[in-house]
Amino acid sequence: TSSNSSLVHRRSDGDKKMTEPHMDSTVRRVKTSELFELVPKIQATTARNTVPTNATPTIVPAPQKQYFGTLGQRHVICINGLPNNGKAFVAKELGWYLEFFHGARVEYFEVDRYADFGSREKNAYALLDDLQSFLREVGGIRASQGGDSDNDEHVRKMTNTDAGRVAIVMPPRMAAMASMDDMQAKEVWDSTWSCTNALDRNWIHKRLQASGQDHKLMFIEIELTDPGLLKQHADAARLAESQKLEVLSDWFKCSYTPLGRSASSEAQLSFLRYRNFRDMETHRMHGYLRMRIAQFLSVLRPQKHTVYLSRHGESTYNVEKKLGGDPGLSKAGDEYAKRLGSYAERCIQSNPRNGKKVAARLWTSSLQRTELTASYIPHPELDERELEDRTNAMEELIVWKQMRHRVYRNLDEIYAGTFDGMTEEEIAATDKRFREDRKVDKLATRYPHGESYLDLITRLEPLIHELHSYEEPLLIVSHQATLRVLRTYLLRDRSKPREKCPSIDIPQHTVMKITWDGWNFEVAPSTLEMKMKTKEWPPSESSRWCPEDAEALLGESEPPIGCEEWCWLGPDPKMFDG
Repeated sequence: TSSNSSLVHRRSDGDKKMTEPHMDSTVRRVKTSELFELVPKIQATTARNTVPTNATPTIVPAPQKQYFGTLGQRHVICINGLPNNGKAFVAKELGWYLEFFHGARVEYFEVDRYADFGSREKNAYALLDDLQSFLREVGGIRASQGGDSDNDEHVRKMTNTDAGRVAIVMPPRMAAMASMDDMQAKEVWDSTWSCTNALDRNWIHKRLQASGQDHKLMFIEIELTDPGLLKQHADAARLAESQKLEVLSDWFKCSYTPLGRSASSEAQLSFLRYRNFRDMETHRMHGYLRMRIAQFLSVLRPQKHTVYLSRHGESTYNVEKKLGGDPGLSKAGDEYAKRLGSYAERCIQSNPRNGKKVAARLWTSSLQRTELTASYIPHPELDERELEDRTNAMEELIVWKQMRHRVYRNLDEIYAGTFDGMTEEEIAATDKRFREDRKVDKLATRYPHGESYLDLITRLEPLIHELHSYEEPLLIVSHQATLRVLRTYLLRDRSKPREKCPSIDIPQHTVMKITWDGWNFEVAPSTLEMKMKTKEWPPSESSRWCPEDAEALLGESEPPIGCEEWCWLGPDPKMFDG
């Protein structure tokens, strides 16, 4: 930003008009809060407090990958397809993935919320105005909607610089249309931004082009033809939704024209067609983010997923309050490993509610404390006919080896660099500023010659793709910092974004079970988490899980999907004498 840059802000009364730009002969010091969307807090604070002798400072530090440095332009993603086929699942999962792993600022625009502006055209323009207003925001600074931008360096930069913003347009929700009469439901479904035909998709393309904003538009079409998936979606629909679908099913099908299959080839559009959550067709998919989206969607499945998270058993370094290293387990840690082996055999490798065997997987880090924690887990080989369900991974398998041990260095603990093996007191005596930097921004502050939580997020991303592709229950034995990232991502709570993952609770000697599917993907956290916050954790030894608990579940109904359960195995290291 040059010294004579102008600032443009939205009026406080909500009016969409901009204030007049003004000239400033002094170097503008960007407010720290304006930079938080663009760079880590620690860099924003540093840029704000540059030395007085630095007359022309770097206003915005260079981007990091995790802060949309590689996203390119602003993006508009329109989700389309017939009703009740998984579009909400795709939109929400995609948006959370882009926020968490790429630092994008994502906003959802639901078409059915723009149905009351007077006419079809006014509804379309109302959504367009809100979408463009969102895209103009850049780190608290707004780009101009008009004027001679060629003569305004600041406006030019704000218009053309990557904002890391992704607008996701979601078609009318079946839940919303179910509460309308048939005529209203048809009108909402026929909204321009529902993208049900080539004419409307072309209108969107032209209007966004005419805005002059530097952005990319793509369409994602979800298509279901698989009888099993169609039945799953039909079974998951509420009664009112099913009734509305039954009445308007033929109308929905006749009024919808798939992408690229009209008289117009729609060759000018970038789109991705995802069929049966298995096969993918792409057209004009140029650019980094579009290809990352295609890669992520290729592993997204609506079937039930179950992930078990466990910290390693207490290590000798935990006892000595040292960071990192590669220590073995304490006596209490080894006892937990034995109990985890029993739990895995009875509750992960088997369904205790019906006694049937379940194909399951196991991941650990490469550090010995996680491998030792998993060392008591049995690995029997089972004929496929012994298993409760056959999964896609078994297509070419006759024998399944239970919880085959996979070791991933990506799951290693955050590397403390020169502080590896030191206590907090030793670190404070060595580097007094480090603790202060972590107070400002624990997410992005790196250990000297080590890693930050942002680095950890980057190296865990490939495993998230792998995890989404599995149907079998998966036990991950890892470390506190690593599990903080994984648990935050899997809970999908937008009120607790990744910036808060360094302070999330990860109980010791406890198994955390998280389930979700294509209809229950907003996971409710365990109610036991509050006990950690109120210092009521861990429970007493008498409250721990034991094999008899698994036997007592036989014949019980399955727990709801879309929730987190904590299972305390113990022992409490403070109370364990070996």
